[in-house]
Amino acid sequence: MHAPDEALRFRSHPVAATVQGDDEGVLLPVPNPLFTRLAPWLLLPLYLAAALAVDAWSTPIAQPADYHRFADARALLGIPNFADVVSNLAILLPALCGLLQVQARDAQAGFGSPTERAFATVFFLALVSVGLGSTWYHLAPDNDRLLLDRLPIALAFTSLIAWLIAERSWLRRAGALALLPWIAVGPASVLWWYAGELAGAGDLRPYLVLYAFAFILPPLLMRLPSPYNRRSAYWTAYAAFALGMVCDRLDHEIHALLGGLISGHTIKHLLMGFAIAALARMLFLRRLRFR
Repeated sequence: MHAPDEALRFRSHPVAATVQGDDEGVLLPVPNPLFTRLAPWLLLPLYLAAALAVDAWSTPIAQPADYHRFADARALLGIPNFADVVSNLAILLPALCGLLQVQARDAQAGFGSPTERAFATVFFLALVSVGLGSTWYHLAPDNDRLLLDRLPIALAFTSLIAWLIAERSWLRRAGALALLPWIAVGPASVLWWYAGELAGAGDLRPYLVLYAFAFILPPLLMRLPSPYNRRSAYWTAYAAFALGMVCDRLDHEIHALLGGLISGHTIKHLLMGFAIAALARMLFLRRLRFR
């Protein structure tokens, strides 16, 4: 095993590294990561092109009038919407653990470059904010409080994609800086929606395009070679995220099916927490693998 400074120098070469796979011990050659090296420069133009295409070929998508009417509105212990409020602890606690883990891991074990660590820090900070913002929102759901929920969610989407790119490539300073406008796109898409709501013409299309990127890009990036083991945790987290979104869409149906025991939205919170915990655990266990 190389020393941390040797590992960093080794990773700086775009074609020479060989990494060990997950727990099977399979050695995988890392090709010249052309896709990931171009991605920092292409993400923002691709997003803008997609958003403009959607704008040209569709009409504005307003927030549904009943969006804030969740299935489980029961109060308990003086807390309104108790289940949807308290279940945010499932998001907040593993997010805090993940944030602490990001700061605790040394270069050899947790991160191969400061850029990876920086994007991972933004990601887990965003998730901590999601836990807090979602709690605040569900105490009295309305658009003003929803803003504080959606802003960190969007930031988590863009920073996760930036982290995956940094982990699977050898980003120079310029490439890392090129990802900053992409990261800002997430919160900007939410502010676009909110400004429209204040003007009486809210439009969710930029935010929904971001959601599409959050579903499509991570699996593409996760298939690329990585210098770490424990990569399957990303797939576990992605599967939990996707299932959580399905449960959210079926909020009322799940609540009725289970006799009012728990709602789809509450299950979504629990699945998001499971996904975050999987990533935090990955950071604790994973190692850089060099031959």
